Amino acid sequence: MDKLRSILTRLHLIGIARLIDRSAKGLFYAGVKLLRSLRRAPFIGHRIELVLGRLDRYDLLHFDQFELLRVCRSLNDQDIPYWLAGGWGLDALVGCETRRHGDLDFVLDRYSDNLGRVATILESLGYQRRLPLGGTMWFPDAQVYDDDRGHHIEILNINWELITTAGRLLSPTQNLVHETAVETKVATAAMVARLTTNGALDGVELPTLSLTAQQLFHLGYNRREEDTHAEDMIQLISAGESWSGSSSRVAVSTSTHESAQPSTLLLVPTFSLPRDLWRLCQLYHNDLDVMPPHVTLAFPFLPLASVTSEVVRRLSELFDTISAFDFEMKKVRWFDTHVVYLEPSESGAFRSIIETLQLEFPDFHPYDGAFDSVVPHVTLSEHGSLANRRALGRQAPKYLPISARASHVWMMSNERKRDGWIIRKVFALSSATSKRDVISRDDER
Repeated sequence: MDKLRSILTRLHLIGIARLIDRSAKGLFYAGVKLLRSLRRAPFIGHRIELVLGRLDRYDLLHFDQFELLRVCRSLNDQDIPYWLAGGWGLDALVGCETRRHGDLDFVLDRYSDNLGRVATILESLGYQRRLPLGGTMWFPDAQVYDDDRGHHIEILNINWELITTAGRLLSPTQNLVHETAVETKVATAAMVARLTTNGALDGVELPTLSLTAQQLFHLGYNRREEDTHAEDMIQLISAGESWSGSSSRVAVSTSTHESAQPSTLLLVPTFSLPRDLWRLCQLYHNDLDVMPPHVTLAFPFLPLASVTSEVVRRLSELFDTISAFDFEMKKVRWFDTHVVYLEPSESGAFRSIIETLQLEFPDFHPYDGAFDSVVPHVTLSEHGSLANRRALGRQAPKYLPISARASHVWMMSNERKRDGWIIRKVFALSSATSKRDVISRDDER
């Protein structure tokens, strides 16, 4: 199907390609729902995960931040006790979205008592209950809800008894031994304090599993492709304010890097591209799973070995003086015929940041000085054939304008492989830390 769509697109038969898309989408979602119901089954579950990953190569399934906040607000309005888990939970601990998510996982406190209330809320938001999947050893029960737009939610029941037992074994000196057998089956104050916290996304505070609980969440099932990213985020959160120029999780070989030293870059990510435009970018050979759409601030920045704790401190202070700002992508532009991109409306603000970085770090030269001036841009495609880029350039305008917000700066490094960039540090711009819209809950037990 993908090859047929690609051929029709190259032949400029866009109408036929869209008809095929619409006709296949209903069957696609039905098949995905069936596979999801089987993915936790013994012996075949891990193979189902691989099939789901291949089916979703072109981003037909996506749980965006807007939908996340819509669900969280509804739960909060009804005083539902819950905590974000999984990928969205880790992103809330980081403070910003770090990848596109295919679903939403949240842990429900007092699971049996509150499940009916949650079901009513989700049904009012357009979700329908599906066959339960079953859980993992830490989260033994899971209820599943989908809507007609491809959004997928899993509601999890945490195994407080097992986690309490594990806590006693791992920390025998902690004062947990006085809890009775009955108390260990529910969320005690001590365990809630240890396993839950508040995170934030784009200035919105959210109840979230703690890092310890997130590490448990990512155990007890067969490893998936996105778990590498989860492990990177867990290490990023664990590091906190500290910095180490070398990563213990990666052993860089000279053959992988062709004797080159790992480098770093600085960028402002944006995940606000509409899903269809995102899918078209991937169709036309732009791998947005490696690096999301972004405005580059510094490439290459400094060799990873030169990024010391002092450099990180100076960057933190620099970005703390810069206010987060909104911008729009209104026009499709070209660099000759090699790159098709979106022009951000606040080009002056981005240029100002780039110039400040140049003054603060004289060894940094944008694009190694290859260009007389830097043009802030969000690349749509720079790979594949010219015909592919032209087709994307013709189709992109119908999705414009696109609103976005510059709230965080990522430092990324290619220590794993030359073209494999991972997030090494996240810097919040100054107003990104203020809570414009708070979603929190005062637990009363």
